[in-house]
Amino acid sequence: MTMKSLVVAGISLALLVVPATQVAAAGTSSPCGYRLGPGLAYNWPIRPFESQHPIRGAFGDPRIVSRDQPFGRTGPNSSGAYSFHNGIDIGAAPGTPVYPVVSGRVVRAKPGQVVVRTDDGRSFQYYHLSRAPAVQRGRCVAARHTVLGWITVKYGHVHLAEIDHYVVHNPLDRGHLQPYRDWTRPVARDLYADDGSLPSPLDGRSIGLGDLLAVAVADPQTMQVPGSWSRLPQVPALVEWRLFHGNTRTAWKAAVDFRYTQPPSRFFWEVYGAGTYQNCPQFERRTYLGLPGRYLFRLHIDPDRLQPGLCRLAVRVSDVRGNRSTAWWPIQIAH
Repeated sequence: MTMKSLVVAGISLALLVVPATQVAAAGTSSPCGYRLGPGLAYNWPIRPFESQHPIRGAFGDPRIVSRDQPFGRTGPNSSGAYSFHNGIDIGAAPGTPVYPVVSGRVVRAKPGQVVVRTDDGRSFQYYHLSRAPAVQRGRCVAARHTVLGWITVKYGHVHLAEIDHYVVHNPLDRGHLQPYRDWTRPVARDLYADDGSLPSPLDGRSIGLGDLLAVAVADPQTMQVPGSWSRLPQVPALVEWRLFHGNTRTAWKAAVDFRYTQPPSRFFWEVYGAGTYQNCPQFERRTYLGLPGRYLFRLHIDPDRLQPGLCRLAVRVSDVRGNRSTAWWPIQIAH
């Protein structure tokens, strides 16, 4: 079996890629009688199927609900619910019909939730819909033909997630959702000391025993989303860092890699830094519509293992199509 490895905050996770023998061959039929296409690729769940649509919520985005917390206060010691966004949110007008991206059988049909399992071992989640009454558990549904439901006024998007043999997979990975192009470059903006529920700018201070660093990053929208989510940035797919000290340098290390999959939610605060929140966040029992998120990724730098003195920190951020940029900061190591 082909394997890809993912390193998240020093944690090695395996991404299982569906073996070629398990991928439906061209011209084969499903038990429901539908013709299955070759490979893993699929088109969009809304019309026009072969055109790209705007995305307002990225794969791996932080999903934080802190209704009882003061604005901006998040972290491992704060109350709330924390998880990685396991799919993408495709924005569209209320009433837009949503179709399966791959034909299969409905295995879940609840208010706002439809899950379709395909013959190649994948499951696709479609959330935030006004479900079509005829879509019931056990029913066969056809890509591009069966209406699963309609996008609601409350949400204004459909959440699409792909689960490959029980492993969540980024729909924007090459060879999956298509067509998809990305022409924007994500950026690393600011460096913080991750020392509480509110991060503080490093501002040239030295780091030493027990100090943690977090970098603020953002990926501009590829296609503008209408409404409150217009121009709000998202998380990039890959954040890496390396240190330069004198004539030596470390190898690039991944703070996070969302290009293919994501870690379990229990590793949330190993990936994100305290003070992180998504765009249009919820605090103090209200939703702050139109507010950009704050995406802080922890850089697991251990000052105790570094020689005292001045270092240079490079942070490289990339999206799923390889657009990237690099930012630099001076770092003073003090023991």
